[in-house]
Amino acid sequence: MIYIPQYKTKMYTPRMRHLKVNMTYICDLKCPNCNRATQHCPSTSHENVSLLIWSNMLEECGKQGKIWTRITLTGGEPSIHPEFNGFVDAMANYKHKYNPDCIITVYTYHHPKFFYKVEKALADHPYLDVKDTSKDKPKIHKIATYMAPIDDPRYGPNHFYVGCQSGHLCGLGFDNSGFYHCSIAAGLARIFNLQHLAIKNIEDATRDNLLAQYQPLCSLCGFYHSPKPHGSEEPMSEVWVEALRKFKERRLAGIQKGDDKGPKQTLPPPG
Repeated sequence: MIYIPQYKTKMYTPRMRHLKVNMTYICDLKCPNCNRATQHCPSTSHENVSLLIWSNMLEECGKQGKIWTRITLTGGEPSIHPEFNGFVDAMANYKHKYNPDCIITVYTYHHPKFFYKVEKALADHPYLDVKDTSKDKPKIHKIATYMAPIDDPRYGPNHFYVGCQSGHLCGLGFDNSGFYHCSIAAGLARIFNLQHLAIKNIEDATRDNLLAQYQPLCSLCGFYHSPKPHGSEEPMSEVWVEALRKFKERRLAGIQKGDDKGPKQTLPPPG
């Protein structure tokens, strides 16, 4: 059984000056109800955001006057990324050149093998805001991520999706396909093969273009209506069962063809 809160009508708009990057979808904790589905769909390293893409994106933002007040590294587990410290250096460079008040944040579960990278980043940049959950085993997430509203009869095919607190509080999401209204949406697009919905350039990441992602992506996200699992449950609605099956088929087909590199890096360097 799951508990589903009351139907909501409030419109949530993306927090336009906060950015959260899914720098990798690799994580070895395998937490139930993970909102990136890393336990069901582990990624290859080729799906990581590259340091080149990240550095060029931040520089382009600065040149165009896009002022971020908070930039956050998340995943997956960020410290697993082989270029983790370069990512932090690029953020520090953006902070120094374009907004000294920008808050730089890293989420980590204190990976026993890679936490030394976080310690080095803190030594190099003492102002770094590290959110260390210090997990030593999988943690059950309190929202049934895989219960899609589109499978809930309360919503129906004509429901107008209004977003949720994820993008409203945490800001825009970014991964190797581009920008989204929130970082959870970026992970959803990867699972459901909807990365064509990504916004490729920062100048196109307008409020209206981000709101246009709500209908196709919020309809698939358990965070939209926040159902609560009971105990160790990991409930999953029909569209999620099918999406995970298709994801695994695509991954297997790619391996068999010798092409297991995942999505290509599509954002060009600034001219």
